[in-house]
Amino acid sequence: MAYSLQLAIVGFGWAAYQYIQIFVPLLFKKTTLKPLSFLRLAGAIFLGIFGLMYQPFSMWIVFALLSVITVLYALPFGSKKGLRFIPVLKIFAVALCWTILATVSLVELQTELLFLIGLKALLWMIVLILPFEIRDMQKDASSLKTIPQLLGEWQTKLFGFLLVVLLVVLGTKTVMYVPLLLAELVTLGILALALYGMHSKRNNYYTVLWIEAIPILWLVLSMLAVMLF
Repeated sequence: MAYSLQLAIVGFGWAAYQYIQIFVPLLFKKTTLKPLSFLRLAGAIFLGIFGLMYQPFSMWIVFALLSVITVLYALPFGSKKGLRFIPVLKIFAVALCWTILATVSLVELQTELLFLIGLKALLWMIVLILPFEIRDMQKDASSLKTIPQLLGEWQTKLFGFLLVVLLVVLGTKTVMYVPLLLAELVTLGILALALYGMHSKRNNYYTVLWIEAIPILWLVLSMLAVMLF
């Protein structure tokens, strides 16, 4: 992957994360925006645009689409406006954006393999988001109809476990290097355990320090698999 595309992915991915985690709450709580938060967002957008300057026009279209979806996720036109307030759609909108970011550099792969990797990335994102949905199920408005609100806490976990099983199958279809496959399977096992241990009364440290660290763990294990085997 070209370094410029890596910069675009990191920049816009970081910007999207800040928009959802920092700026979306500001739209509804009407609190004051801290200058440092604005500078971080501006820096992320600058990094993304700088990376895109060296990419073909088709990549600009892809990232423009992602930007539109991210902004539509929560609109600054009053409360309860945006994709996040459409029943059930919230988790899939977020997962789709991150899936595109994760697979946009793989467009030259064989179509079938690209589809399987894209599907795997989408399911990964959904399972990673489920613990946050469980955490917020008591706080979210009932009109949101999130997956935990519709299925209940335990049924949501069962749904997540089913997706983990599908991810194991997809992993065997998309990863040919055994050490990398083992790294992915270990990470999936840890993700399943983390989902099992999640409940609506867990504090934020569980999701911030445990759930959000799982993709980093996967990266570290994958790098070790490549370097040591």
